[in-house]
Amino acid sequence: MIDADQGGADLHLSFGMPVPKRNLNDFLSGRVEALEDVILPTPSANLSIVCGGSELIGLANLPHQRKEKFERHINNLDADFILVDLGAGAAYNTLDFFVISNEGVIVCNPEHQAKIDAYAFVKTAVYRRLLQNFGRNTILKETILKFGNSGQRATKIRNLIELLGNHMSEFGDKAQRLVDEFKPKLIVNKVRKKSQLEDAERFVYLVREYLSVDMDYLGHMEYDERVVDACENMRPFLLEQPNSKVPLSIYNILFNMGVTDRQLRYDSKSYKKMSKGVRLESKLWKD
Repeated sequence: MIDADQGGADLHLSFGMPVPKRNLNDFLSGRVEALEDVILPTPSANLSIVCGGSELIGLANLPHQRKEKFERHINNLDADFILVDLGAGAAYNTLDFFVISNEGVIVCNPEHQAKIDAYAFVKTAVYRRLLQNFGRNTILKETILKFGNSGQRATKIRNLIELLGNHMSEFGDKAQRLVDEFKPKLIVNKVRKKSQLEDAERFVYLVREYLSVDMDYLGHMEYDERVVDACENMRPFLLEQPNSKVPLSIYNILFNMGVTDRQLRYDSKSYKKMSKGVRLESKLWKD
């Protein structure tokens, strides 16, 4: 796990680490050469963590070369899965690392304000993706910016792609391909009632209709006030309450993502086996 929320890194607190010995800023600032040098163990033998840090001003907006170095080191890590926790909002760092990920997942609360922010994030990510590829062409860059700043609520990305294609058909084809390849995923968090699940389906529809983005809805996690207790205990809630509704939702999301266990401890949709594994893991953490 990598905590890349440079504005408010706190993932280490869920692993009982009030003050980590090393953090991501040690690598980004050049105090250590490799990202591997700041990896710390957790109570789980198969899980390591790169803690975030926010003590250095300026790292919230990384230079392009440093960003490329970070990406290169992430790709070189010896791991089956690498989960990068990004901060909220649409800062360039967040957008860029989200876009390059294999499985970009947006975790969104069901409130209208949160859904508006999530929609804006996907929209901004699309424009960021297009500008990164067409930004050197002044005419195309102006076309994208003018379209994005038009202020019309009903504008659709397919209309922008058409405009780019009017300059040259290959531009339109490339823009369509860039949008088609962007496939973010959605998890709705803290669900309290059925209507909020229906809203999630409508959200996915709006993203597809207006942004031409094929968003995949992975599932939801139900609200549980005991999550706060786990935070206070500085332990993952999954280990605190392995049989509650929230872990069952997490199991379902993992199955929907096609996550497999190469040690064959559980089969697809085998909730009981996965829950048993979590309970055993929980005992290791307590020890």
